[in-house]
Amino acid sequence: MDFSRDRSFMGAENIPRLMARFAAPALAGMLANALYNITDRIFVGQIVGPLGIAAIAVSFPCMLFFNCVAMLIGTGAASRVSILLGEGKKDGAERTFGSSVALALVLGAALMVFGYLMFGRILLMSGASAAIYPMADEYLSCIITGTIFGIMSFSISYQIRACGSPSYAMGTQVVGAAANIALDAVFVMVFGMGVRGAAIATVISQGISLCWALAYFRLPNAGLRLRVGYVIKPDITSLGRIFAVGIPASLVQLNFVFVHGMITNASSSYGGDIAVSATGILMGLDSLLFMPAVALGEACTPIVGYNYGAGNTERVVDTVKKGMMITTVFYMISFTVIMLRAPALAKLFNSDDAELIRLTAVCMKFANAAIPVMSVSIICTSLLQGLGMGRAGLALAFVRFGVFLWIPLLILPRHYGIYGAWGSFPISDAAGSVVSAAVMIYTIRRLRKKTFLKDPPGR
Repeated sequence: MDFSRDRSFMGAENIPRLMARFAAPALAGMLANALYNITDRIFVGQIVGPLGIAAIAVSFPCMLFFNCVAMLIGTGAASRVSILLGEGKKDGAERTFGSSVALALVLGAALMVFGYLMFGRILLMSGASAAIYPMADEYLSCIITGTIFGIMSFSISYQIRACGSPSYAMGTQVVGAAANIALDAVFVMVFGMGVRGAAIATVISQGISLCWALAYFRLPNAGLRLRVGYVIKPDITSLGRIFAVGIPASLVQLNFVFVHGMITNASSSYGGDIAVSATGILMGLDSLLFMPAVALGEACTPIVGYNYGAGNTERVVDTVKKGMMITTVFYMISFTVIMLRAPALAKLFNSDDAELIRLTAVCMKFANAAIPVMSVSIICTSLLQGLGMGRAGLALAFVRFGVFLWIPLLILPRHYGIYGAWGSFPISDAAGSVVSAAVMIYTIRRLRKKTFLKDPPGR
């Protein structure tokens, strides 16, 4: 079926089947991206030990910031490219694409310089102790060298999706993740290069991802071509529109930079190096236990949008209900696995340190105590996005991941130590779900009463 021409199936096909169709590429890509985060920690944890995991954990806020910049470029350019291709303006789309590549090169180089000048302070702010700092310095200094590879490969994958090739875009992440696993085994296990070997493996795998992404634009059926002239001389108007769309989309990711830094700092202050290691394992596994449901939730967005535009309100509501059911089931499975098998999950990262295994198990149970209710927040965000209420969705995400998480992280550790830091997550999950439920009920009532505008503010 040609998705670009015939989309009537979105108004008639079985909703769970539709969700699976839209979620599969995004889910595979997210899982591949999760492997990037987890693989280094597993190899380093088993070979180097807990301090190696802690070194990667305190380095991660800086890496998240690089991803935030890549998301800004990628989402901003992809939105514009999609519109221009839909209007039949291929040259304009290629001009935007070339401008986005130029922007990635310039910002990547600037971040490399910034990283070399500031990463020491960033590590200390993230909770790097005297024991952790040398390994974190070794790891992050190498990662910074490959900043441009990571930013370009991540941002270009968005343009590939905009060209109507989500499976190829997914392959960009899958190829990189597979290369990272293989190279980690070589550099960390065979050559014994420790955290530096893990960093080198990451940089090389990002370079491989970039080559895979660029190869797409040489294919005969590629929607765009990469024009060197547009890279050398980027279009100012295109750059402005990239920033206009990309900045709001990247703000939630930017919030994660601060949250990750706050949680590792609190772990170091109240629990020491071993707590930082436990938190590093938690944040690594979080991408596997949390992100697949996000992909399922995102799959609801185009279904909601199509049926809202077609005036089929009840199918919109049915999509929300089924999306809630499916994501809740996933989170219940994750919750059960954590509560029953947390020590076994911890042993994936280090099987020798009994105290790390014990503390990680406690950490995971505390932090994930409320994940079954997170489906409400996920589906509410998808509903708002599908209805074109991007600003409302952004505000909800900021309240959920910002206000409701920052405040507990600033207050609870002072009274309950490391357990207060980990306990901030279920408080954020529960409070965010209550607000999301209220917003969802209000929105659905407006839909059913036909008081919803066809082009709501913020669309």
